[in-house]
Amino acid sequence: MEITAIGIMGANTLGTGLAEVFLTHGYQVRVYDDFKDSLNIALAKIRWSMRLAGKEDLMANMEGIQDLSMFKGADIVIEALNRDMEERRATFSKLKDFVEPGCVIAASCAVSPLKALLENTELPKERTVGFHFVQPVRTNALVELVRLDSTRDEYLDAAMNLLRKIGKTPVMVKDNPGQIVERLLRPFILSAFKLLEAGKGYPHEIDAAFKEVGQMPAGPFEAADFMGLDRDYKATQDIYEALGRPERLTPSAMELRLVQYGQLGRKSTIGFYIYENGVIVGENPILSNVVKYLGLKKVPKEEIFAELLRPVVEEARILASEIMASEHDIETAVKLALNWPKGPFAYSRDLEHLFVKKAVSEFDKLDPY
Repeated sequence: MEITAIGIMGANTLGTGLAEVFLTHGYQVRVYDDFKDSLNIALAKIRWSMRLAGKEDLMANMEGIQDLSMFKGADIVIEALNRDMEERRATFSKLKDFVEPGCVIAASCAVSPLKALLENTELPKERTVGFHFVQPVRTNALVELVRLDSTRDEYLDAAMNLLRKIGKTPVMVKDNPGQIVERLLRPFILSAFKLLEAGKGYPHEIDAAFKEVGQMPAGPFEAADFMGLDRDYKATQDIYEALGRPERLTPSAMELRLVQYGQLGRKSTIGFYIYENGVIVGENPILSNVVKYLGLKKVPKEEIFAELLRPVVEEARILASEIMASEHDIETAVKLALNWPKGPFAYSRDLEHLFVKKAVSEFDKLDPY
């Protein structure tokens, strides 16, 4: 089957970005939101972007809707809702009455497993897939395409072909908590928190070491601030619970305290760093009150890099064995999502000497509080 008519549920940042991408590639697009103001703002943003690109005539293929029945005739309906699980289930339960028999349903699928959403929705499991578009959706090429055992190949192939036609790189993932990207972000950022709590540098020193040794575009504290500490903490908590509370993925009490203080990262102008107009202009001065041994010891940058990446490699191996994912798919997903020049397995091979575990000293056992 060929997909030409696109329905998008949600006029938030993700939904707006997706609508613009599909519109630019010549698709017919309908965007749904039950808040009229949100819908109008989204359409205004898209119209402005099209005007700047000299493509305002494409707006004839765009329509904002507030009635789910207007999705009738869509070849695919893509979820971009930022709501809790029960609200999402309720919306999908209503949607099933208005989609055509051949319409593909693409649920947002980053942290929570697709199967958790499908409970009590009566959605057609043979036509339902999961999409995880990595932000910023206009420029990031990766889409994790999640399949169920019940998903039929013809609908999976249609979804994959659609993603490729809009310039995305789909990576097929067997449904699991966090898929690939969110699952591996957890040990990456948690290991940075552990370094900080062990006194092995300040955030800027840890970020700088990671970027220099690995030739990376951003360090773990920059990444956490960019995502939002509240979002990162919730994702960590959800994946931790879904996997049966493994000790290695225990959420950080330090991060929770910053969230409780309302210091959420770039969006609140302060997290691990201070921001002005989205640019780092300083380091959070209260960190010394939250982190007992902040900056107590200078650590070689190679050691910092290894301690950040080693848990990611170990988690990647666990993930691969759980969902039978190939090393190539994991490497591709991580490189595209995080803009890393190499994946975790490649780093572990190329810098093998850095990943040899050292004996834990008494200093490393310091109580963080």
